[in-house]
Amino acid sequence: MYEIITDSTSNLTEDMLLDHNIIMISYICDIDGEEYNCYEPGRDDEQDGKFFYDKMRSGADVTTSLINSGIMMNEFEKSFKLGRDVLFIGMSSGLTGSCESALIAAEELNEYYPDRKCIVVDSLAASFGEGFLVLRAADLRAEGRAIEEAASWVEDNRLKMRHIFTVENLKYLRRGGRISGATSLIGNALGVKPVLYATKEGTIDVHAVSRGRKKSLNALVEDFKKYADMNDTKYIGIAHCDCKDDALYIQNEILADNPDLDIIIRVYDRCSGTHVGPGAICIFFMGNNRDF
Repeated sequence: MYEIITDSTSNLTEDMLLDHNIIMISYICDIDGEEYNCYEPGRDDEQDGKFFYDKMRSGADVTTSLINSGIMMNEFEKSFKLGRDVLFIGMSSGLTGSCESALIAAEELNEYYPDRKCIVVDSLAASFGEGFLVLRAADLRAEGRAIEEAASWVEDNRLKMRHIFTVENLKYLRRGGRISGATSLIGNALGVKPVLYATKEGTIDVHAVSRGRKKSLNALVEDFKKYADMNDTKYIGIAHCDCKDDALYIQNEILADNPDLDIIIRVYDRCSGTHVGPGAICIFFMGNNRDF
């Protein structure tokens, strides 16, 4: 038996965690000097999203903190003490250092628990892109697959998880160091809306620009239609930063051609949302190795 542990940028709901027996480690966000957990059981997603993104719109100083190796170690050790190995799947190393923290924790714990395994997998993803890989690992565990098999599947398939998104303003990505200043200026020029994607390195880059919000939303729909692997559509998600009507628009456009698909819509987790900002929206699905 092994535990599957992830971080709160995976955007998984409380029900998903319980149904798939997944452990969540929460990031911390700081809003005007006050700390909040990015994930808390029982929290209302819609109300919390409205609160959080309204704070950002009003100019609140919002930051996030790295999950350090000490926090990772404490969580992993709980499983080790129960005689269970650990598979940790974390946010892209191209965006944060939490996988590095997990590796440090695993190495230190190995001295005290030499008979236990701790495998750390860099998802090269964020939000549902990370979360859906975690769910697939849990599905494999439920099928009786060994920890090494589940880890290998994620590593072998993570670049098929496409993230295509648009934002209202690139300043949040630029401020957090997730995108270059030059690209930010291009994206904000003359009212154009950028269409961004997760690269093969797990970083963020601009794929194209659109004139106006509606065209940028349609670009996300078209990417799904063009690149989605319709033989592997178990998990499809839309994460939004307090712009649910836009999420519903994208969903309806996709369902018009694929009425039997099950699309999950959820407010962006606070950690990822801090860096993409109010009005950001992203679609996640299995496709073709993030190529265009």
